[in-house]
Amino acid sequence: MRSQTRILLATLVLGPVVLWGPRLPELLSRMETFRISDVEVQGLRFLTEEAVVAQLQLGQFASVWGDRAQWEERVAAHPLVRSADVRRRLPSGLLVTVEERRPVALAGTPILEPVDAEGYRLPIDPTRYRLDLPVIAADRVPPRGSSRFPAEVRTIASEIGWLMSFDEEFVRRVSTFERTTGGALVARLVAPDIDFVLPSRTPVSRLRDGEAALSDAISRDPSRVPTAVDLRFADQVVVRRNRND
Repeated sequence: MRSQTRILLATLVLGPVVLWGPRLPELLSRMETFRISDVEVQGLRFLTEEAVVAQLQLGQFASVWGDRAQWEERVAAHPLVRSADVRRRLPSGLLVTVEERRPVALAGTPILEPVDAEGYRLPIDPTRYRLDLPVIAADRVPPRGSSRFPAEVRTIASEIGWLMSFDEEFVRRVSTFERTTGGALVARLVAPDIDFVLPSRTPVSRLRDGEAALSDAISRDPSRVPTAVDLRFADQVVVRRNRND
């Protein structure tokens, strides 16, 4: 009896596949049962669900059996989206998971605009969201219509993204980031007014060494707060009390 039941189920499942073959998805997409009536979007902070659904460009008769890769490309084309994943929820729904581009700083265009770690300009309304971000001090601005900042800004933004990956609180204490002619990163703290001079991809251990050296210097002579902590030299932290040193 069990074997007969299995044969019957296999026939019900495989029968349409054998009968219609490659045309099966096309035939299913024409069925009203599979017309998309519900779209759930996850992972949003700056974008609205309505904006993501608009990016999908679903027609009135769109089916869940549509082209997932094409939907993902359409959503990822939005300047605030880094990547998108679309899953079917049968019989008539889609689940869209979005990875938004995360702002790491503000950079001039010439007005200040949010920028992510890859140097993309992010259309985020600063009046709607409170962006507690440092400013990138750079001479060049993006060409008219460009979606990305110039290489100088992109390099600094990448370094800021690196720092945020392990010490977001340190980045929040920085007012401006800029590069020296030698390629080092200068992070100017808000309070106290101190420059941290960092080599590219400064590891968290070196940053902790610099913070410890700064605390020690202040405790030794509170009346003379240092002006710079230089971490460019291997196994050595240089604490300066004069910016001209």
